[in-house]
Amino acid sequence: MLAMSSEPEKPVSLIDVGQKLVGHSKSAEFTANRGLVVQLFPFIFEASERMSARAVSRFLEADQNIRLSAVTITKALKEPKKSWISFFETLEPHATISARWFRPASFKYLFWSKSEYETRIMPDADNKITRALSRGVRALLQPQRVEADKVLMEKWFTIGMGTRLKARPYLEEHLRDLEDKF
Repeated sequence: MLAMSSEPEKPVSLIDVGQKLVGHSKSAEFTANRGLVVQLFPFIFEASERMSARAVSRFLEADQNIRLSAVTITKALKEPKKSWISFFETLEPHATISARWFRPASFKYLFWSKSEYETRIMPDADNKITRALSRGVRALLQPQRVEADKVLMEKWFTIGMGTRLKARPYLEEHLRDLEDKF
């Protein structure tokens, strides 16, 4: 209910309102986390099988101090192909480096288990010294490859195998297009 005032109301200038809004946005806490939903998408995707977007949003804010609205989460989940491709594009340069190393060059390795990938990127060594020497030589001879493997182990292979397999249909066309560029 509006309070009655004896003063005549001044007409509201939308320009003034807009400028005040922008001024407030500069002093208020930053809450635009669009890039964050891309980085967290695989985990949100998996959690959404058991939780609502609102529950995911509440968990992130309460337990992790991350503000990501339920609306943003819902939007990402409603467009899974777009969301998966956006996520994968952050890994694409690293995935391409590794794909070129495998023969035949392809992205099939993305859907191996983490242990199978680790075994294939690092030759078997009989002991710790041989393994350490192999890593050192590889780091000197293939620094880009070592960095690519590190990023993939950290950002792709930490995603559960079931979730990665569910992502496959969304990524297949994109990955085929990348392979065609080899």
